[in-house]
Amino acid sequence: MRSNLVSLKKLFKTLTKKSEAVALVLVFSSLTACSMPDTLMLSNKREMPNFIIIYVDDLGYGDLGIYATKKLTTPAIDKLVKSGQSWTNFYSSAAVCSPSRGALLTGNLPVRSGLYGSRLNVMWPGALRGIPDSLETIAETFKKNNYKTGIFGKWHLGDAPESLPTRHGFDEWIGIPYSNDMDWSIGDINSTNVFSDLSTSAVKWKEVGDIYQLQMRNPKNSDWNVPLIRSVKAAYNPPQDKIIERPVNQSLLTKKLTEESVSFMRRTVGNNKSFFLFISHSLIHVPLFRSSEFEGKSSYGLFGDVLLELDWSVGVILAELEHLDIGDDTYVVFTSDNGPWLGYAPEQAGSAGPLRGGKGQVYEGGMRVMTIFKGPEIKPGIISDLAMDTDIYNTFLSLAGIEPNTDAQDSMDLSGTLKFDKRGPRDFIPYYNNSKLAAFRFKNFKLHFARKGTSGKSDSPAYLFDLDTDVGENRNLADTRDQELANVLQLAEKFKASVKIRPSVFDLQKVKPES
Repeated sequence: MRSNLVSLKKLFKTLTKKSEAVALVLVFSSLTACSMPDTLMLSNKREMPNFIIIYVDDLGYGDLGIYATKKLTTPAIDKLVKSGQSWTNFYSSAAVCSPSRGALLTGNLPVRSGLYGSRLNVMWPGALRGIPDSLETIAETFKKNNYKTGIFGKWHLGDAPESLPTRHGFDEWIGIPYSNDMDWSIGDINSTNVFSDLSTSAVKWKEVGDIYQLQMRNPKNSDWNVPLIRSVKAAYNPPQDKIIERPVNQSLLTKKLTEESVSFMRRTVGNNKSFFLFISHSLIHVPLFRSSEFEGKSSYGLFGDVLLELDWSVGVILAELEHLDIGDDTYVVFTSDNGPWLGYAPEQAGSAGPLRGGKGQVYEGGMRVMTIFKGPEIKPGIISDLAMDTDIYNTFLSLAGIEPNTDAQDSMDLSGTLKFDKRGPRDFIPYYNNSKLAAFRFKNFKLHFARKGTSGKSDSPAYLFDLDTDVGENRNLADTRDQELANVLQLAEKFKASVKIRPSVFDLQKVKPES
């Protein structure tokens, strides 16, 4: 039925004569009244918007949009930049993937949710823990409000059955449970047992490190045993999980995730339901793979080919919105989990552009990620206001007309800026390195705290940067701007004192939780 209504809406848009439009309105009204029960008619009138997050792994700030090198070809993303709202001061909550993913989904900083680690900073195969059940994910909130929820791609928040996406609000998932560089074996050492005993991990890594790096830089699909999992949660039934391919053919993974996302959209729209779709790409995280259709298609080598295929995927998703005639009813956010893995650049990783540092660092290049919003009433342009991945949670709820989730403690509503040019609600950014608040930004000034050595004394001075005039963090103002330094330090200490740090989930991921 929905497909018939979509076709009629498209026909209506093509009519120019008043009499034709009137006639079609009569036909449309007649079909609706005759073939739909009263409750469904009411549901159609109150239909809520759709939401899509396109999440790229390890994408650099300088890999797209206004800072992209001309050698990289991304026509679909470029089109999204022109038609959407680009946020140039948007941050991930962590400089590595698992904690930032947890922050996006829960609206809480990693230290507040426990989704961080000081010894193990991401989740590894064989983890026995995941998102705490006490935390309500954005998918769970949407599901409670009658949305269909789907995730296609990388999860990386626990691979035990009870930790998978369908246990945390998603109706369906097809994807990989951890990063595409995991699930390897080199002799007797593998990515499951390398951290089973942390006291021997360094020795194990030293033994396999050279071989592992060789495989990462010269990738063969057979070097990894990453599973592709299908998981479905039907109403009133336990989730059904099935490994559908192992190892997953990583050369076809971007294509697979795109096709599954399109299928989800079509099925959901066909059933007259609104949806929340999380497209969580495993790339551009190394090892890099691309399909044969994109091999050698860019002038930037392997990395350029992979980015071109991801761009193709974005184009397919945006085209499908128009095909389904839901472009005016759908909000899209394009962003990344952290900055580029510079150790593999330029052949297999991107660039932070004008920013200093990259993945794993609290410099801007590690945590500032170019983010684009597009949707109904969102005004195109460039926004310099501050924002974080945690803010997506309550921003989406606001755009959907759903009450904010107060348990998403670090999520601020950006909808006023998106739609009405209002000043953004956020004037600070905390930069955590695992459990430590390593830097703090207030407006344009960013403070890197002095670091303490093993003796307890500072072995590194504090740094203060004015990011409005020094985005590359090159000129330390700590000795000349005493008032600004004291002000940011005071605000940082006040914020730090307000945050209750939850025990780490990641450090205990190999320890079975108490029942």
